[in-house]
Amino acid sequence: MLKVVTVINIIIATSVFPQTNEWTIIQTPVSSNLKNIYAIDSSHIWVAGDSGYILFTGDLGDSWSVQNYHPDFKITDIFFLNTNEGWAIANGIEDQINVTNYILITTDGGLSWQSKRFRPDNVNLYTICFLNSNKGIIGGDNNIFAITFNGGDEWIALERDTATFSHFPVRKIRFINDSVGFAVGGIYDRGGIIWHCTDSGLNWVTDSAYADPFFDMTFAGENTIVALASDIERSFPSAVFKSSDLGNSWFHKEIPFYGVSNGIDNRTLSEIWGTFEKEFIVSYDQGESWQTFSTPDSITVFDIAFTDSMHGFSVGQDGKFLIYRPLISNVESEPVLNNDYFIVYQNYPNPFNSSTNIRLEVLEDDYVEISIYNSLGEKLFSLLKGSVARGMIEIKFDAKDLASGIYFYVLESSKKSFLPETTRLINKMILLR
Repeated sequence: MLKVVTVINIIIATSVFPQTNEWTIIQTPVSSNLKNIYAIDSSHIWVAGDSGYILFTGDLGDSWSVQNYHPDFKITDIFFLNTNEGWAIANGIEDQINVTNYILITTDGGLSWQSKRFRPDNVNLYTICFLNSNKGIIGGDNNIFAITFNGGDEWIALERDTATFSHFPVRKIRFINDSVGFAVGGIYDRGGIIWHCTDSGLNWVTDSAYADPFFDMTFAGENTIVALASDIERSFPSAVFKSSDLGNSWFHKEIPFYGVSNGIDNRTLSEIWGTFEKEFIVSYDQGESWQTFSTPDSITVFDIAFTDSMHGFSVGQDGKFLIYRPLISNVESEPVLNNDYFIVYQNYPNPFNSSTNIRLEVLEDDYVEISIYNSLGEKLFSLLKGSVARGMIEIKFDAKDLASGIYFYVLESSKKSFLPETTRLINKMILLR
């Protein structure tokens, strides 16, 4: 029997489960490689890639509609401002001579697309991003930055510093707010660049340079940017670049993985995922340390997006769509601490951001106190104090006012409250912002 106790943020639960990470494959109606994904929320997801395909799903991949197809083109980026307004870049070769780019525009969620040719020819465009319905930025070969003020009908090339890195392509542009934007790019074996602007895309300056190119970045909060540098030849390890002050300063270090990371996004403020060829690369501490997981069936993945902590999506080779689903398992089979009177389970999730669940089983009626301590051994507050009956208890602990760090939840009891003997069970939990 599950007891519900009136204390800070106590919740009722019919069953209690921890979460682990699991990705499963869904086959879309196409077999071309899918290399881009944009998700407004879990009900509005667009994927795109080779053969000019743009597909939409509104039910987590159960059904798909093909919104665009052109066998001679590929979609190099796709961006949606809301559920109706979106843009994409179609890149290909016409007349077997000229590299051409078209800006695809939709105002009805992709049901119809209008195309506008971008000039000059013989350059590759890689990225597109909009700040509002009228103002957008694109980037591509030869350090191209161009801006539109009329929704993509016309584009104006932006002035830039041509003395340094003038030939380096711009691979991804995204804005952290209405004014501040970042761009990443580079060339294999030549170098990688991070640019930024503070005036809504008008002027771009070089922030940082590295030996290998960048293909994507993610924003982990209002001030933090994380990007991964990649070496296609696998001669050198990858590297993580991170700024916690809107690009004013950058920290970087090598990580012991070899390959190319094309896409990156954060599931929570602290948990960051990236595509890494036939693996996912993930950090649980905002980029400080990383580990890899093989993709299902070892398929190659190209891009990744999370709409919230429970919904993640990726795209890959041969029309594959991958969906992140928390794996549910019964926590009762994994007690952490126990004695003759109590079983205290590991909090979940752990590490956690903002809130976590603490669960215990009372084997006999007793008097208990559950308290939170910091790493200095100081008691911060009590979550529960009083007599409890035999059964299961779950407490949702809200840590919104605490800083990142290691904390402890402590169960103290005296078997029958009139006895002096005290039992203490202590477990550790990690709060990551």
